[in-house]
Amino acid sequence: MPVMERISDLTAGFMTLVAFIYFLRLMQAWLLHRTLRRAIDRDSALAPTLVDRIGDIGVQPVGSGSDDRTGLILIAAGLALAGFSLIVGDRVWVHYGLGGALFPLLIGGALLVRHYVLRRTADLAAGA
Repeated sequence: MPVMERISDLTAGFMTLVAFIYFLRLMQAWLLHRTLRRAIDRDSALAPTLVDRIGDIGVQPVGSGSDDRTGLILIAAGLALAGFSLIVGDRVWVHYGLGGALFPLLIGGALLVRHYVLRRTADLAAGA
């Protein structure tokens, strides 16, 4: 299988995964809005709580630590790809494998640096 076919297959797979995630978020929003409509129709006491939750769909709370976890996962994926290309030992595979591993390593490193800078800034602000 040529390299371009593999790249296009992986791209299609990732796009399908992202589309599925957004479809699940759409379903979550739809269910919340349907529940809110029913609560308002019945004059329920839960309606104000549900209205407050509308803006929180798909949004992670600040300080949830997602940059830390995502950065570590990307670094692990980059190291795994680099290790795999070195184990294969073919000159072309090593060249492309290390080049491909560089992207998740740099992005993961940037996310970890951002996480630690934000945490340090929050610690300094809390201490002041």
